[in-house]
Amino acid sequence: MKRVSLISGLLPLTAVSLLTGCVDDKYDLSNIDTTSRFTVDNLTVPVNLSEIKLEKVIKLDDNENISVENGEYAIKKSGSIAPTEFNIGSVHVNAPQIAPTSISVDLGDLPVAPGTFIPGPMDLDPIDIQPSDLVGYEFKMQNVDKALLVLRNVKTTPIEVKVVLTVPDGLASSGNKITFEDLELQLPWGLSGVSGVSAYDSSTGKVTVSSLPVGSNGQAVLTITSAGLELNEKGEIKNQGLAIAGQVGILGGAIKLSVQNITLPSSLDISVGYHVSAFDVESFSGSIDYKMDDISIAPISLSGLPDFLSNPETNIILANPEIVVDITNPVAKYGLEGKGRLKLNSYFKEGDPESRTSNEFSLTDRDGDGKCRIVFATEEKPGESDICLFSGLGYVLTRLPENPTSITLGCGLPESISVSIENLSFSGDVTDFPLGNIGSAEGDSEFNAPHGFDAGSTVIYETTEGDWGSDDLDKVNINTIHLTALCTTDLPVALKLEVYPVDKNGNDIPVKESNADFLVPANAKNEPVRLIITAMDGSTITGFDGVRFKATVAQNSPVIPGGGGDTEALGPDLQIKLDDLHVTVDGYYETDF
Repeated sequence: MKRVSLISGLLPLTAVSLLTGCVDDKYDLSNIDTTSRFTVDNLTVPVNLSEIKLEKVIKLDDNENISVENGEYAIKKSGSIAPTEFNIGSVHVNAPQIAPTSISVDLGDLPVAPGTFIPGPMDLDPIDIQPSDLVGYEFKMQNVDKALLVLRNVKTTPIEVKVVLTVPDGLASSGNKITFEDLELQLPWGLSGVSGVSAYDSSTGKVTVSSLPVGSNGQAVLTITSAGLELNEKGEIKNQGLAIAGQVGILGGAIKLSVQNITLPSSLDISVGYHVSAFDVESFSGSIDYKMDDISIAPISLSGLPDFLSNPETNIILANPEIVVDITNPVAKYGLEGKGRLKLNSYFKEGDPESRTSNEFSLTDRDGDGKCRIVFATEEKPGESDICLFSGLGYVLTRLPENPTSITLGCGLPESISVSIENLSFSGDVTDFPLGNIGSAEGDSEFNAPHGFDAGSTVIYETTEGDWGSDDLDKVNINTIHLTALCTTDLPVALKLEVYPVDKNGNDIPVKESNADFLVPANAKNEPVRLIITAMDGSTITGFDGVRFKATVAQNSPVIPGGGGDTEALGPDLQIKLDDLHVTVDGYYETDF
């Protein structure tokens, strides 16, 4: 910039003559004040200031958080959603311990008296069997996954039920035939998919076997196999446990003997043993309430935001932010919808994070592929069926309450925002629902926030224009700085323009600030600006080298009386332009001759 002398022609001739006259060397002039002071009124300061465009302030190079979308600046952040497993713990049931029973068959009514030796083959008429005592059993399911509420129909690994009837030693020796006929048994109830018998009543556990022969080892063995359990209303799980109890025993029937070479006893004491295998639950039909672990989404980093947004007095309430979440529902094919909430924590330099939580959303599978989309927005949108209202989303950059009535300056923007899906639950009735690791919820998200500022927003934009000083100006002690200009702005909101003098290092020079601000209306065109900067009481402004412009942009705020405007977003073509800028100073020029 070309420097212009500020004092040419100001020195009066009398002052010059004082310095050019003869001086008698005999006089001591050390105590003579050679300082001269001249009053300065309306001294013009040469300035060179062009329009200020926002594109000069926001640097998009290597800025992953700021982009231009449709001619507007926007915070746009994409991220992946790490897989979160849907896993229901396995259920193992140990083999129940069942006490043996016994039955006694009286042979006193046979045509052959007890104690008679029977040498040759003889077929005896069937002898009725009296019922045995019934003994209890219990299947215990312990530490069942909290997600399981009711097990109505359970599919398991094979459950083997075995009944062993043992006759006295020697009775089943070579040549003797012993058969149980029409044997009625009480077995565990609720078995499903039973094989090994022709008829089984699941509700009672009763079964009848028409013929069960005794082998040469003296045992008659009945083995049935089940593929699951039908529990119906008895399958409610309480305190993460379920006990399935019942009784087993011999209910009746007959025994037929074909013997030879034997002395007939007066009675037969037959022992009965019961054995049920351990098993694992593989799937079930019933009710479920699964709580998935919180799902972390890539955080929104706000590092690298432009300086004019990082002013500590800045508050931003976003007008049209959105977070789009595409995520898989791992259990959609089983007819379960997931329900949860999106939570955002805004982390500031100081203090606790500020939390915002959305309304409850549903993971609805619309295309049958398990993929779901939720659009979190501050308002409903015509034609959009996947909108989840998130009234607090516009406030994620501020500490303001969700329904602010006034502006509170001094919080600044957060440094980062964490995003997570919380309280995601899958509840309802299911059919053939497997246990174990079923799948995972995963996907991606996008945060998109145009810089459209809603009511209550305050943005501070500052720029310094300097290098106005000179050797001459440095010697001026300034009482008052006058600044006039024409301001043109296409910002959609009003702004308050403030001006502060700065020194050669860009530091503020203390002044009275109350009379150095001006209200510029929205979309101003050549609005006259007149500002007066006055020195502190009893002081002067020295070292003046330029000014710092501070523009406070606020939406419908008492910070700017009469302010307000639309919620249009900021774009690189928006500008604050000062034309016909004139700066003059009042004070006094002081130098030592």
